[in-house]
Amino acid sequence: MRTRFPAFLAALVVLAVVPLDAGPAAAVAPATANVVVYPVTSSGHAAAGFAVHAQHGFTVDCSDANPSPGALSPNIELCYPSAAYAVACWKAAAPGKVLCMRDPSTHKLYRISRGRFASTAINKPRNRAPLLIVLGDGTRCQIRVGGAWGQPKGHPNLYGAYSCDRHGAAWLWAKGSHRDSHNGIDESSATWRIRVGENTIVWRNIAKAYFVATAS
Repeated sequence: MRTRFPAFLAALVVLAVVPLDAGPAAAVAPATANVVVYPVTSSGHAAAGFAVHAQHGFTVDCSDANPSPGALSPNIELCYPSAAYAVACWKAAAPGKVLCMRDPSTHKLYRISRGRFASTAINKPRNRAPLLIVLGDGTRCQIRVGGAWGQPKGHPNLYGAYSCDRHGAAWLWAKGSHRDSHNGIDESSATWRIRVGENTIVWRNIAKAYFVATAS
């Protein structure tokens, strides 16, 4: 896996738990590590070191010019249906196929049949969000795509943003026309944070945030 670090991305963080109402300025910790993965070339082939697994049985729709939230290059799509979990897909060199990355911490790509593939720009900065975040205690949270999620008791304005392997889910705040940017991640300091929990919701610092881009 190849990583690069653009100038606006930083290095390393440790876990801190901050009360939900403490506000963005309360956490003081080293900066979040941003990892950019380059799994597919501009010609639609898997980059060196990445294995391709054929996915049979369905076709994804990539026709809506819907950029992947974790994409730092153009023409990386979020494709549907949500059950395919096709969160970052490139138009493959093979006709009628896409190469999709579901977990950017692995070297796995999935080759899936597709219909039309739309050209996309990069997401607006406020809509950019990592595909995977790792909290300071090692908890892994993967970005939500569709599905019916409940809301934590007493928090009617919180909506599921990431599914975590511990602590329940990570949440974004939305009310009326206002919705958290970055899929609920607070990027107001170098230490990024997100609300995490089931019934008790707390801010937790993010140790790593994974994005994807196109290899040269």
